[in-house]
Amino acid sequence: MIFKKYIDKFLEFFDEITEKQLLTTTIVLVIVSVLVIGLSFSHYFSPDHHFYENLLVEAHGMIFDLLIIGLLLVWLNKNGERRLRIRRYHEEIDDFRHWVNEEASFRIAGNVKRLNKDGVTNIDLYNCFLKNVNLSQINLSASNMNYINLEDSNLQNSILDKVRLNQANLQNTKFQKSSLKAAQLSGANLIAATLIKADLTEANLIKSNFTGAVMIDAILKDSLVAGSDFTDANLFKADFRGAKGLTADQLSKAKNITLAQFDPEMEEKLMKEAPQLFGDIGGKKPVAKVAQSAT
Repeated sequence: MIFKKYIDKFLEFFDEITEKQLLTTTIVLVIVSVLVIGLSFSHYFSPDHHFYENLLVEAHGMIFDLLIIGLLLVWLNKNGERRLRIRRYHEEIDDFRHWVNEEASFRIAGNVKRLNKDGVTNIDLYNCFLKNVNLSQINLSASNMNYINLEDSNLQNSILDKVRLNQANLQNTKFQKSSLKAAQLSGANLIAATLIKADLTEANLIKSNFTGAVMIDAILKDSLVAGSDFTDANLFKADFRGAKGLTADQLSKAKNITLAQFDPEMEEKLMKEAPQLFGDIGGKKPVAKVAQSAT
């Protein structure tokens, strides 16, 4: 029994040491050094110089091992850690998916930022609750963000090219100077959203609601806008050239289209049906810019 007691204590002490990596490495180094130096001690005073020559050869080999194998191990270790981090961030987003509370918003937003730092831009944010969060200068290109709630959030200067935001709640969301090229925003709620200088080139905006949105200098070239609601939207200097499905009735409900750019046919219709929307600068009308037709 006494012998077993000592064995248990030794095993417990051994476990404590092995849990501390630096201490374990130091102990191994000391033990190996004592053994090697002890066995080689007589050669230190020997007149035979082959020992030192061999020692120098081994030293150079050690440097080579540290340079090649060491760097490779470090790279593999860092790459492995990165993969584990990315997996953990995705799992945490999944854990908070469908949660509708403030904690979920900030937890998910934090993981999105961490994934961006690790170079990940395609993130599954389907049906996530991200109300009132700051995601400015984020890159979410090609991400699945269908049915997401980003109400009152800040996404200024962000890259959202080819992102899927179908049926998303983007009410009062800030998209100043953001890129949404070829984004899918079908049926999205963009009421009172800020899209100043936002790039929506070739975006799918079918049946999107832009009521009261601020779209000054917004680019909607070649976008799909059939059924979109621009009631009370500020479209000052917005670019609608090549927009598909655009009607004079849609634009007639806008708050302002001064200096907006349209195809010649649309410009002509608007001048007849809603000339008051073009503004009055210096008593001169109209002031909208018309796309030049091919000569």
